Amino acid sequence: MKMKLSEETNLSLEVILLLAFGLIMVIIGAVLLTVAAGALTYYVEGVYGLLLVMFGLQLQTTGKIPIGFVKRSWSVLILGIIITVIGFCTCFVPGILGNIPKLLVMVIFGVGSILLIVQFFFAQERYWLGKTHANRLIGQLTLNCAAVCILEILIAGLIAVDIYLPGIYSTNLLAVCALLLGIALFCLAFTLQNVYRTDPESDMSAHTPGISLDTVMGMQYGFYMLVLGCLLVPINLGLLPYALSAIHGTLVVLFGVQALVAGRMMTLVFRRNWIFLLVGMMFVAGGAFAIIVPDIVVEHLMIFIGVLIILGGFYLLYTLVRPKQKSEVPAKKPEGKDLQLMILLLVLALLTAILMILFGASLLIENLITGIDIAIILICFGLSQLVLQYVLSLAVRKNLIE
Repeated sequence: MKMKLSEETNLSLEVILLLAFGLIMVIIGAVLLTVAAGALTYYVEGVYGLLLVMFGLQLQTTGKIPIGFVKRSWSVLILGIIITVIGFCTCFVPGILGNIPKLLVMVIFGVGSILLIVQFFFAQERYWLGKTHANRLIGQLTLNCAAVCILEILIAGLIAVDIYLPGIYSTNLLAVCALLLGIALFCLAFTLQNVYRTDPESDMSAHTPGISLDTVMGMQYGFYMLVLGCLLVPINLGLLPYALSAIHGTLVVLFGVQALVAGRMMTLVFRRNWIFLLVGMMFVAGGAFAIIVPDIVVEHLMIFIGVLIILGGFYLLYTLVRPKQKSEVPAKKPEGKDLQLMILLLVLALLTAILMILFGASLLIENLITGIDIAIILICFGLSQLVLQYVLSLAVRKNLIE
């Protein structure tokens, strides 16, 4: 059966994120090999910040933890948000958190993989095998999972050595481990997809009720803008350094992950077909490269991000004024508190659209908005985005909007 690029994807959410993670590890490995050859420099904090951002997003979107799956509740979201925010800070400001990002990555890779191995081999109910009876697939899955865990433990060990005995091993060793981990993650993703195709009930990421993916990914932009805006205050006062390429690269990674898991980019909505999957992967790859390798593509990223955010702002304005499609069943007019909620939602959406256009324009027109002013805009943008997502979730829960 031939696959058409315009067809809807049937990939599991967990599989999609494993592919994205594998792609990032391959890019990290390739960049480190080039660095070892003396052809490039790389941003060390950017590597660890990027990994933490992806760990946090995985936890928030799939409910994936080292010992299985959990419901995407607020407690899980808060933990994922904390990890993601630490990743943002690590990427934005070199050395702001010292060795904390390295230690976190070491613990997540090392302890997480050890717990997963223990759970995988000793738990009576294996969370991703479930009712699958295909022995060949189970064997492949066991080998792939073991390979990923062993490589993650090895990388955690190399990070620990780098913290306590820096310079004792070659960059080539870490590069090869990262490349092998990326390949192992690809193999694991393909095997998992075959398992889930054989037994859909074993895909726990498809059966984890909780906060919608649209809300989760919308919140990420709020935290990104809020963290960046707050950090820009001491940065503009000359108190902190900053990594411009990593700042913009992180936003492009968020664009890519949102495209992969929710079929959106900012306010723009797309059909989740194979073409859009490839576009999302390209965004993740481009953003990851911009984070890891400083200043090479930063000017192009600023233009791209500016145009995309402005388009998203105008599209949001369009959705507010376009005529609604007539339904066979007359819609119930909101009254009382429901009416107040809808008015608040409209005001927040309008404010968000205006701030998006202002921020996008500041990236395209040099010195249009500078210094503390852009920090204030970003803080307002972040707060409005977070409140908007909360109010939007309330409106959806009350069936006031679809």
